[in-house]
Amino acid sequence: MLLTAEKSECEKNQKIIVSRDKGSSCQHRAINDKGKSDVRQYQLDGKLVVDETCCDYLVLNDTAKSAYFIELKGSDIRTAVSQLEVTERRFRPELKGYAMFYRIIAKKMRTHELKSNTVRKFQDKYGTKLQYATEKMEERI
Repeated sequence: MLLTAEKSECEKNQKIIVSRDKGSSCQHRAINDKGKSDVRQYQLDGKLVVDETCCDYLVLNDTAKSAYFIELKGSDIRTAVSQLEVTERRFRPELKGYAMFYRIIAKKMRTHELKSNTVRKFQDKYGTKLQYATEKMEERI
C-alpha cells in the first residue's frame, strides 16, 4: 500500500495544498475550507512511483472521499491524458469508494491537442471530472 498517511506531503487538515514542479510556473491549489477535511497529498512521478510514468500528484480528501489526479505539463496534453489513465489504473484498488477527478495544468494549451482523439475520448468518458487550465488552477476540494 503506497498511499499511507506517513508518506503524505501535507498536514492532515492543511488548508491549502499546492502541487507544483520545481522550475515550472504551473501549479494546482486545492483549498480545504477552514481545514475541516482530512487531506493527503502525494508526489507520485519520480518519488512515490519510480517504475513507470504516471501523473505528478495525487490529492485526497478522505472526508469527502474524493481523489484528484494532477498532471503538470508543458504542452503535450495527449501524454498528460495517458499519464492520468495509467495512474488511475494503478491506484484504483487503494481508492475504492472515492470519486475520481482529473486535472491537467499546462503551460500552453494547443487547440489541435485538445481536439485530438485521445483527449476527446477521455473527455467523453469522464465529462466534467476532467478539467484543464493554463498555468494555474485553484479549486475547493
